[in-house]
Amino acid sequence: MARVDEIRAEQKRLEEELAKVLKEERDVVLADIKEKIKLFGFKSSDFRGVLARRKRKKPSTDAAK
Repeated sequence: MARVDEIRAEQKRLEEELAKVLKEERDVVLADIKEKIKLFGFKSSDFRGVLARRKRKKPSTDAAK
């Protein structure tokens, strides 16, 4: 089981590295977004309802026929 333990240890190390890298990249993206919001003068009210405006797919009426 030594090989299995080695692989599990490597998997844990890689998962930790992935979490660290994702956080770093997230921070870079967030800083970029904040910079662009400031540059273009966006306000929070400019973003209200953006996701709510997406049209939802209507259920198919063909199945009922």
